Amino acid sequence: MKLLLKNIFLFLVLTGMAFSLSAEAAEEVQSTYTVTDALGREVSFPEVPSRMVLTGKAVIMLVDALYLFPDVSDRVVAVGVTDQGLGDFFKVLDPDAEAKVRLGKTTGPEEVLAQNPDCVLLKSYLRDSLGKPLETAGVPVIYLDLETPEQYERDLRIIGDLLNQADRAEEVIGLYQDRVENLRQVVSCIAHPYSLLLNVGTQGGDTVFSVPPKGWIQGDQVELAGGIPVWYDEALSPGWNKVSFEQIAAWNPQSIVLLSYRGSTANVVEMMESDALWQDIQAVKDGRIFSMPADFYSWGQPDSRWILGAEWIATAFRGGDFGNGFVRNIYSFFEDFYGMSAEKVDRDILPLLPDPLF
Repeated sequence: MKLLLKNIFLFLVLTGMAFSLSAEAAEEVQSTYTVTDALGREVSFPEVPSRMVLTGKAVIMLVDALYLFPDVSDRVVAVGVTDQGLGDFFKVLDPDAEAKVRLGKTTGPEEVLAQNPDCVLLKSYLRDSLGKPLETAGVPVIYLDLETPEQYERDLRIIGDLLNQADRAEEVIGLYQDRVENLRQVVSCIAHPYSLLLNVGTQGGDTVFSVPPKGWIQGDQVELAGGIPVWYDEALSPGWNKVSFEQIAAWNPQSIVLLSYRGSTANVVEMMESDALWQDIQAVKDGRIFSMPADFYSWGQPDSRWILGAEWIATAFRGGDFGNGFVRNIYSFFEDFYGMSAEKVDRDILPLLPDPLF
């Protein structure tokens, strides 16, 4: 009888241990969470990443989106090149920027793995060249697009899920939506000009113009601003499409928006206004040539500033009138989206902008 009781006791103890171990295993499974990235991949994390690496081409879009969320500085250990030629906004965003590892423009998987990351953020088109080797090495990779307003909303939710800050993601999305709705109301009562957005570059010392394909955010900005893009039917290549003066003259736009990612377009405006070849183009004749502003980065690209770019184009189309003054839009953007004080905007942002803005 004693032996039987002893065996029953041992059975109960072991069974209790098994139940305890099962509960611990279940708790461990429940503590993990899954993030679905822009490619539809499900990536699991045991906890919010604490060693994040952001790199690859167009990394500024990743950085500027991630830092819309508070308290990310302590989680970021390495960042790629974030200077497009006008300065480094990352040093304004991150108080510990100098302590971060800075990766080069052609970073390979070995350099990323050397940072011992528990999460890497990449643009989606870098999966084959950089992402897959990292995945093979067992590093969780989250891919983002951040190319259109719709993708921006989706990708902000992805970042919110990753950081366990879904509420902040919805807050930022709401800020964008409110500004878009306000913009639509502003432009609803104005004539919609036939508009042309030109990216200005150089080749062999000559000025080269190109236009974006339909679906890129620059066209969305023009449309949100109340303009009618004239170039879509001719912009059939997936990237920037070079266009000739003859094509520009054939479009004969009522407004022209010039865009440059690395410098001023003042010399191009001067050329258009003084060269007899350009005088018959309606926008030139009416003095409706506008140069997209830039602080550290141009407002005419799929960066967090895309809404500022759309608001600026709308204001330019209206003759510089946007409610109580466009500078208020700049203060509210950097305060609401990045938590910057007015004093910080005065010191770090406004001095980089052209004066006047229109």
